[in-house]
Amino acid sequence: MASDEYLHALESADARAALQSLRSSWPAVLTLRPTSIGLRTPFEHGLDFVRAVQRLSDAGLIAYEALVIGPDGPRFVDAVLTARGRALVPTWLSTDDGVRQLAG
Repeated sequence: MASDEYLHALESADARAALQSLRSSWPAVLTLRPTSIGLRTPFEHGLDFVRAVQRLSDAGLIAYEALVIGPDGPRFVDAVLTARGRALVPTWLSTDDGVRQLAG
C-alpha cells in the first residue's frame, strides 16, 4: 500500500476516532455508528462518517461485514482492524486499557 493512501485514510478526525474505537475493542468486532465515535449529529455528518470508514477499508486498515443505512443513520456491522491495520496504525493511537500489539 502506498503511504499516501494510508495518510489519506487518516486525514479525518472521524477516521481516527473509528480506528481508536476498533483498536480499543480488538480482537472483538464492533458496530460502528457516528454516535459511537463521538458525532452527536449523525444525520448531518453521516456522509462524512461513511466516507471516512470507507477510506479506512479501501486502505486495508479495517474490514466490516455490512454497511446498513437506516432511520437512525449509517452503521458498519462487525467492523474490526485487519492485520495491516494493527501493524500500520500509528503508535500514538493508544488503547484505553494500555494493551499494545507488539510487532515481531
